[in-house]
Amino acid sequence: MHKKSGIAVVVVLFFAFSISTIFFFMAHSNTNLAFQNKQTVYQMQAYYLAHSGMQHAKLQLRLLPKETFDFFDKNGSGNALDDIDSSRHVPTAMGVFKSEQASYDLFSEAKSPDNMFPYGGKYYVESLGLTGSHNRMKMIQDGYKLVVKSEVDSGPSKKFETELVEEIIVSRFTGGIK
Repeated sequence: MHKKSGIAVVVVLFFAFSISTIFFFMAHSNTNLAFQNKQTVYQMQAYYLAHSGMQHAKLQLRLLPKETFDFFDKNGSGNALDDIDSSRHVPTAMGVFKSEQASYDLFSEAKSPDNMFPYGGKYYVESLGLTGSHNRMKMIQDGYKLVVKSEVDSGPSKKFETELVEEIIVSRFTGGIK
């Protein structure tokens, strides 16, 4: 009778160890999955911020084609679109890239105004280059290479960046006057 009770204890301990090992690996797997999901969300935020910056730059190029070309025509140095930086515009400045965000509190009505955001991210035009200009007719076409970068800040040591590079052609009507 003593042998049977000893075997039962060994079997119960074996199953308890097996079940605890399975639970440990399930919890570890769930933690890794949650970490990967956060990484994916931050990378997607950076990707869509870069697209927002690209749309902002394209809009400015299409609205001000002559001014942009004149910048390059007069041997302008630097970035003709350096004012496209979401951290310089109060309504679009987000998170840690905006100095007023230090006191943001989502759970306090007084500290969470509607025009502020609780996360950190920004986009900016890193460079704009004139790749060519076809000016033999009334409708001039200028080619540009545009580089837009975005950053998402998800904490003290994690920053996610995305860069978009696009070559576009912008038409401008001169009426034959150069």
